[in-house]
Amino acid sequence: MKKILYLLVIFIVVPTFLYLALDRENVDIDEFRFNSGYQEVKLSEGITSYKDIGDKNSKVIILVHGATFGSLAYEEYVNVFLENNYRVITYDQYGRGYSDRVHSGVSIELMEKQLKELIKHCEVEDVILYGVSFGAAVVAKYAANNPENISFIGYQVPLINSANVPLLSIVKIPLYGDLLSRGFLVPGVLKRIEEYEDLMSKNLLDHYIRQFEVKGTENFFKQFFLGNAMGNRLNDHSIIGSKSIPSYFAYAEDDEEIDSQLVEEAIRNYNNPIVKKYSGGHFFSSGIEKKVAQEFINSIKDQYEQ
Repeated sequence: MKKILYLLVIFIVVPTFLYLALDRENVDIDEFRFNSGYQEVKLSEGITSYKDIGDKNSKVIILVHGATFGSLAYEEYVNVFLENNYRVITYDQYGRGYSDRVHSGVSIELMEKQLKELIKHCEVEDVILYGVSFGAAVVAKYAANNPENISFIGYQVPLINSANVPLLSIVKIPLYGDLLSRGFLVPGVLKRIEEYEDLMSKNLLDHYIRQFEVKGTENFFKQFFLGNAMGNRLNDHSIIGSKSIPSYFAYAEDDEEIDSQLVEEAIRNYNNPIVKKYSGGHFFSSGIEKKVAQEFINSIKDQYEQ
């Protein structure tokens, strides 16, 4: 009998205690986004926080962020785009930043649907898309299904088929996946930015960390990593390439999260895309955001001047 009690304590009581003790989520999403400076729209799956800045008669650039950083990370890009007389729309995808946490059905289709509904809400008929990392996967999914309203596409460190996410396999462990996700996966995602802290504003760093205190964020990320959101986008790039949409790729050959060979395989689907190679890993743009953003704008201008 004592042996059974010991086993219950070791395998049930202790894990349950740790799971509860490690809970970092203590903020409601409404409290988190209060005074955020973002606009809000209720789309079919929840509230999306977004910014729509610039002359409504100008050409539109929609910037789509990656898997963990929200749109606040790209303010330097937004400023450059505005300086070049574009209307700029940025938004937080579900589960990140100031947008609602989604509890089920987390998929690439969900993220594409959010983008499509936001474009309709903002009454945009012709759009330039710029996607970073996972955001590039969302852009590719949308563009493959809606090529008719896209005039130019930019991909930065694009996710093509699964990213190298350390500790991801632990989430799949039966019974203990939730505990391991709380104890290791989320802390691992937070630790991911440590080497870039000195390149971020305090406001951005605080925002990045605090978003993981919003109720429902941990569950969202678990569903996100276990679902098809980070699946293979090569077929999407094949479709886009066949439509001859002018495109731009910026990636790092020393990226440890995104396989550069897969990026190059995607590039081969396009007819004379503009390609920029960098060094500095997945976050090569940290500290040189204005330069990277301006190179994208210059590439658009060069395309239209041909």
